Amino acid sequence: MFDDNNPWNLGKKPVGNKTPNNEDILSKAVSDIRFFLNGLTRNRGKKPYFIIFIILLFYACTGFYIVHPSEESIELTFGKYSNTETPGLRYHFPYPIGKVFKVNVKEVNREEIGVSSSYGRDTDRGEGVMLTGDENIVNVNFEVQWCVRDAKDYLFKVRDYKPGFSVKNAAESAMREIIGKNTISFALGQGRPEISRDTRILLQQILDGYQMGIEILSVQMKKIDPPEKVISSFRDVQSARADKERTINEAYAYNNDIIPRAKGEAIKIKLDAQAYENEIINEAKGNANRFLSLYEEYRQNPSLVKNRIYLETMENIFSKVDKIVVTDDLKGMFSYLPLTNLGK
Repeated sequence: MFDDNNPWNLGKKPVGNKTPNNEDILSKAVSDIRFFLNGLTRNRGKKPYFIIFIILLFYACTGFYIVHPSEESIELTFGKYSNTETPGLRYHFPYPIGKVFKVNVKEVNREEIGVSSSYGRDTDRGEGVMLTGDENIVNVNFEVQWCVRDAKDYLFKVRDYKPGFSVKNAAESAMREIIGKNTISFALGQGRPEISRDTRILLQQILDGYQMGIEILSVQMKKIDPPEKVISSFRDVQSARADKERTINEAYAYNNDIIPRAKGEAIKIKLDAQAYENEIINEAKGNANRFLSLYEEYRQNPSLVKNRIYLETMENIFSKVDKIVVTDDLKGMFSYLPLTNLGK
């Protein structure tokens, strides 16, 4: 059933329908082991090359690596920079020929200045205590947010590299310079956005000079106060300034309300005066024209005009007074006629 030249029984089928028993199975196993040992004996000269090939293949496969979406990889060949790779499946010579460093370039790092920190510095030792341009002392607390812009510079351009420590020191230096150029009133008041912007620009210039491969995303002012011993007095000053600004704004609001109304009243009075002037002039001209017309008629017919003027004058007079007619036409009796009541 078994062939010594083909101990694996390849390409052959069992003869008949006989099922192998335990002895047949054991015999086949012994034959398989004998064939394997004979194969090792016949190929003992080629075995080391085969093993070396397997080892080299496994070693070469260790050069594959994955760069995650938030990372960049820096490849070194014999200790010298060779390439920067983007996210994906990448390959590089395995160690010790090559070496790969992965850097997270998407992570936003934060450094806070003016409070206790992991670097062993705090406000009691002078961190955040700064001098303004008018020689006043302020306590400044701010936060710097940064990320990696150039992974190669980030890894290799600074000796004994501690990114957080370096950024923190540079940020404190930049803030001291900007604070020293401004007055305390400006720093405590409306100058915070401008100070943050100028500090970010100066800090980026400093880090670019160091070639650290870091980008400053933002500088956020959290708190800026005078020293604790005088903070109450400074708050009173700030409150007084706020009251001053409020009073000035109220005055401007009143000014903007009363002046337009006064100008409107002045224009109205002027227009009313002009209208009254036109009315008087027109009335005078009308009376003059009427008098001239009447004078012409008087020249032509004096008696008629005189009677007419007399009647109009009497009509004008009697229309404004109470009228009672009393006569003695009846013998010994008076006649009484109340024209006023009759008119009503």
